[in-house]
Amino acid sequence: MSFNFKYLPDVALADVAFEVEADTWQDLLAGAAVATTGVMVDLSTVMPSRTRHVDLVADSLESLVYDWLSELVYLKDTEGLFGRDFSFDGGEAHGWQVTAHIVGETIDRKRHLLGQDVKAVTLHLFEAGIQNGRYHARVVLDI
Repeated sequence: MSFNFKYLPDVALADVAFEVEADTWQDLLAGAAVATTGVMVDLSTVMPSRTRHVDLVADSLESLVYDWLSELVYLKDTEGLFGRDFSFDGGEAHGWQVTAHIVGETIDRKRHLLGQDVKAVTLHLFEAGIQNGRYHARVVLDI
């Protein structure tokens, strides 16, 4: 997996913003997931004890990134799931029909070092695509 991300403290004062770059769309989705989940919990405290699969269908990479991150927030709110490892099948050749594999565990408030509660992925300054030959996304999370 090859991605990097950085939080953007000056972009959204009441929210959390980040950018992620990757060599592949799979790494872009994984990097965005790590950045999003890293806002909510210290990932070093999340163990790989549970696996969850999610099917996603989108008409573009931009929609796929938005839907994927929104699904992670939904799974946190409805199932108490924090993912720590992410992999994907499908992709562009399949019309952006993707199966995401999430490995993580259920929230344990006594053991996990919780961060900010992400309420939603916003469309404010949101973008995802290819820039300079690399996959790129900018995301603002509502906290």
